[in-house]
Amino acid sequence: MSGSIEEKYIAWRNRYLRSYADGYYIYYKEPKEKLPEMTCSEAHGYGMLISVLKRNQQDFDGLCRYFLRFRNRYGLMQWQQQQKNLQGPFIPGGEGGENCATDGDVDIATALFLAAKVWGRGGQQREIDYRAIAIELCGAIWEKCINHRTHMPLVGDWCDEGDDAYKLTRPSDFILSGYLLFAREDTQRSQQWHGVCNAIVSEVQRQFSLHPNTGLLADFLQLNRHGVYEIPRGEVLEDKHDPDYNWNSCRVPWRLGHYYLQTRDERLGPVLNAQANFFSQELRRHGEIRAGYHLNGKSFVDYTDMAFLAPVSFLFWVLGRMDDLNRITSCMNEQDENTYFGETIAMLCLLQSAVQF
Repeated sequence: MSGSIEEKYIAWRNRYLRSYADGYYIYYKEPKEKLPEMTCSEAHGYGMLISVLKRNQQDFDGLCRYFLRFRNRYGLMQWQQQQKNLQGPFIPGGEGGENCATDGDVDIATALFLAAKVWGRGGQQREIDYRAIAIELCGAIWEKCINHRTHMPLVGDWCDEGDDAYKLTRPSDFILSGYLLFAREDTQRSQQWHGVCNAIVSEVQRQFSLHPNTGLLADFLQLNRHGVYEIPRGEVLEDKHDPDYNWNSCRVPWRLGHYYLQTRDERLGPVLNAQANFFSQELRRHGEIRAGYHLNGKSFVDYTDMAFLAPVSFLFWVLGRMDDLNRITSCMNEQDENTYFGETIAMLCLLQSAVQF
């Protein structure tokens, strides 16, 4: 993962940006696997953020056109597209592909607001009104992806009140810098978005009180019958590690860290410092950040991955912990396996540390 930002960006773009019809998408599987799944809204949000941070309007407009092509009936992006027999048109993925996943739409709306600040409008005839699309998308996110009683993010637009899934929230969707931007730009719903930010911060503080030695958050939290979010006791959506710090919550140090970089909201200071202290100890003990932990800090795997390293490196940078940053950077430079998830998160962490809005 060594090299300049520009070298890393060019390598990332060449590896993952693909064309479809009049637009672009981010390929998120391994070519050698020859799977029918092509991309997902999470990947698309990441790609749009990267393109605007790199001021690449041509790529951004292509990604925007793809997003507009694959919106669902609510105006949210269909979470997954696949291609039958690796040929022909893209269709929704087989596992509820027409539904949305909250984080993808939050990142897409964020990228659109940033694009409006940088370029005003897009398209060859400036026919793409980034801001208008972002505000429309914010309306759909508020209506379908936020629990209006708790003000916490739902996992997607497919969760109906009364369903077990409606009780869930996913800390990797705690994209506070995005919701704060919505509060500033989506003025019709500014109060609601501030409510979302405050609800998330309060919940992070409450979860921190349960595991103050690590500051780790579970992949999912679940509302109990008293209306309180608790750590689930087993699988609630994905697998047995839903109660652990795993492949969803590995992004939390980056997401919370980016908000803290922008606001220095001291309500999150103790949480982020506890996380940094825990990961610093892990680096000294193992020379790496393991790719999965129970919330008490015990790892359940013996390997690392860029998706777990990059968010922690971003947190160290935000907190000014340069010795820890140098240590984890050395670990990251030793990683030679290129995968969409880890490499894209690392690209975003790098760009968000270099480019400020």
